[in-house]
Amino acid sequence: MQNATLCILTLTLTLTLTLPSPANKKSAEFLTRDTLANNMVQKLARERGDGHDLLSDAELLASRRQLIADDWQDEIWLFAYGSLLWNPVIHIDKTRLGRIYGYRRRFCLRTSIGRGAPGNPGLVLALDQGGTCKGLAMRVIAKTAKARVAELDLLWRREMLNASYQPKWVWFYSDSAEDENPKPIKCISFVINRHHRNYVRHLSHKEKVAMIAAASGFAGPCRDYLVQTHATLHSLGIKDVYIDALHESVKAVTHGG
Repeated sequence: MQNATLCILTLTLTLTLTLPSPANKKSAEFLTRDTLANNMVQKLARERGDGHDLLSDAELLASRRQLIADDWQDEIWLFAYGSLLWNPVIHIDKTRLGRIYGYRRRFCLRTSIGRGAPGNPGLVLALDQGGTCKGLAMRVIAKTAKARVAELDLLWRREMLNASYQPKWVWFYSDSAEDENPKPIKCISFVINRHHRNYVRHLSHKEKVAMIAAASGFAGPCRDYLVQTHATLHSLGIKDVYIDALHESVKAVTHGG
């Protein structure tokens, strides 16, 4: 009986590290395969009068094809550093814990769509220049190569709404103990577009806290986005002092709410 209990505990820990659950499942559920396939984010943004710079389906497809062709046959890996960690939406069959170099995780993208509103924008994460970033490499899975590429089209509808990100190839270096002499993995990730009007570079810690604490959109409160990211990083054993400091400050001004 003792051995059986140990096996169950080991399996539970393995699953938790492989695909961590969101800290607040309710707010994570807005972004689903259905809402992305049905263009719900674009529709809601346009209904609210905030869809003037959204990319069309044709523009999204062209953007994806610049990085991954329709006839791509190789494996596809993603580097997740923010909400993809706790709500990837697309089909993933394998993850690796590790890091990339040359970029860091920062709340530097102003949003008035999912986690904010016109007149009360929020902040979400992007990769910005400099430093290093720990996260997960995620391998996209599907029955066929064509279906695997189609998973990316869902991802593009999520990440490339208004081209505030730039999809790029990054080299990922695994920290996973199961990888002996691991080779770097070439991953797709989403880097801030420094020329986009929603890129914010010089906000103080206090200003970021105020925006994250107050903003809310149809994907939920901006503070939940921070809370979920913080909880997932903690569950993965990733120490990020920048995220920790924001989390503590937002928690203080919202009285833990």
